[in-house]
Amino acid sequence: MERVRGLKKIVALWAGFSMVAAVLVTPVEAKTIALEEIPAAVLTGLKKHHHDAGAITVDKETHFGLTLYEVKFVTHGQQHQALFDQQGRSFAHEEAINIQQLPPSVQATVRKLFNQLTLKDAEVIHHPDGRIEYEIDVVGDGLDWELVLDNQAKLLSKERD
Repeated sequence: MERVRGLKKIVALWAGFSMVAAVLVTPVEAKTIALEEIPAAVLTGLKKHHHDAGAITVDKETHFGLTLYEVKFVTHGQQHQALFDQQGRSFAHEEAINIQQLPPSVQATVRKLFNQLTLKDAEVIHHPDGRIEYEIDVVGDGLDWELVLDNQAKLLSKERD
């Protein structure tokens, strides 16, 4: 009887893992939409957080089964991207920054990852909960990489680009 309960737990865990894995590998679907197709709540959310946004383009995307709107815009000559849900709630805001604007600790961590390194570009990502991350595109040891580090210079992601 104890063995049957153990097998049921294993099966239940495997089923749960399989569902999570299926969600994590779901591809992102994106479609650029016309401004008149953007939900009013998304535009309200954009103007609330970025009142001077101009040159706006929007992609309607599906991430993990959620419909999100990736809004690309310019403020003060800088390119930005922000993700909003259908209700206009902000998920994240990305801003292109100069490599020299990366904190020295983040730059030092990146330099330790490769023998040969060229830093291509960087973005700072502001999350609604206050977290800050840095997304950095590099050529490291002859290959293109996308790195994500937190504000404490901890490497969160290292993926081939």
